[in-house]
Amino acid sequence: MSPIIRTACIALLTATFPFNSLQGEITKGVDKWTKHVVMEQGHCNTAVALDANGDHLLDVIASFNGTVSLFIAPTWQQQYVMHRFTGGTKGCIHSEVLDVDGDGDLDWAGTIANQHPFWLENPGPKHIKQGIWIPRIIDPVITGIHCILKSDINNDGRPNLVINNFQPDKGLGDSIVWYSIPKSPRRATQWERHIFADGDARGGSHYMGVGDIDGDGWKEIAVGVKGAPFSDGNWFAFWKNPGQGRVEQAWKKVMLAENQMAATNILPADVNGDGKTDWVASRGHGAGVIWFKNPSWEINVIDATIRQPHSLTVADFDDDGDIDVASCGYGSKRVMLYLNDSHGNFQLHELDGDQESYDLRSIDMDGDGDIDLLNAGRGSENVSWYENPLK
Repeated sequence: MSPIIRTACIALLTATFPFNSLQGEITKGVDKWTKHVVMEQGHCNTAVALDANGDHLLDVIASFNGTVSLFIAPTWQQQYVMHRFTGGTKGCIHSEVLDVDGDGDLDWAGTIANQHPFWLENPGPKHIKQGIWIPRIIDPVITGIHCILKSDINNDGRPNLVINNFQPDKGLGDSIVWYSIPKSPRRATQWERHIFADGDARGGSHYMGVGDIDGDGWKEIAVGVKGAPFSDGNWFAFWKNPGQGRVEQAWKKVMLAENQMAATNILPADVNGDGKTDWVASRGHGAGVIWFKNPSWEINVIDATIRQPHSLTVADFDDDGDIDVASCGYGSKRVMLYLNDSHGNFQLHELDGDQESYDLRSIDMDGDGDIDLLNAGRGSENVSWYENPLK
């Protein structure tokens, strides 16, 4: 850990949680993680990290209590309101950071369950303390949104945004879209829209994952669909990217599994080290974390007992060369780390037994070279991050 971060941590509310190994041996070098609280001010569905002021430290943006707010590192005690909602909106359900306007700093994009997606223009490091970031609409049609995801879908070297319309009777009902950033995003009233899942994501689509599943150099897009109160849900699927010349058209849907009660999250990862990209998934409104083996899509259970694991992330947390998994169940109130043995078998470790989550991100928060966890606490009414003790 850097000296600046180490000093700052003294001022934070911290707690150390020993690994509670639910099966197998505790992996050497990851015996405890430290929880740092960024804020405890209200119900928060999403939080992201970025260097907003150019000091090479990761600040945090969270949406809660009718605002989008920035917390400045290294103590995260300085708070600036970037945007205030009107009409009773409490906050965003999901968010991303990307350089929309090409000026070299990271802007912020967010989604609201019953409104349209929008982005906030970063005013630049010299104007961060003035607070307000200018809001602009991404698409005035799509609505009923749960997830927003950044990736390069058309292989042009620029980021795109993938956004779902999970409500059947609003906007682009039961569809999923990827967007190209306009040439002049500050003046644009709508981003270029590409509907790849046209009405065939019925049942309450939740979170998406993007990865090259077949090794052709083009990324597929997957989704978990939760079901009730929507009909035709409870499944995981991905859409095959048709590649050059056809990427802007409708894609072919490939069903991974049906009868997956309350399916929500899905992310790409080579779980068993065979060089093929698998899918890791969770039933975030039900129970269980699983993975699908490429190419048979056989289901393998990681954790059958975690309740409502609404957040999911993948990374090499123990720096052993394979992909591990982390989740948090807002029903179980457990932050869980699943350490991979390189063959798709996992040791289960509880990092925190009293924490809820709606959004969990893998990111090196303190710049020490290992991967930490940033958590938006929802029912716990906080944002916190968990410091990996590996380095």
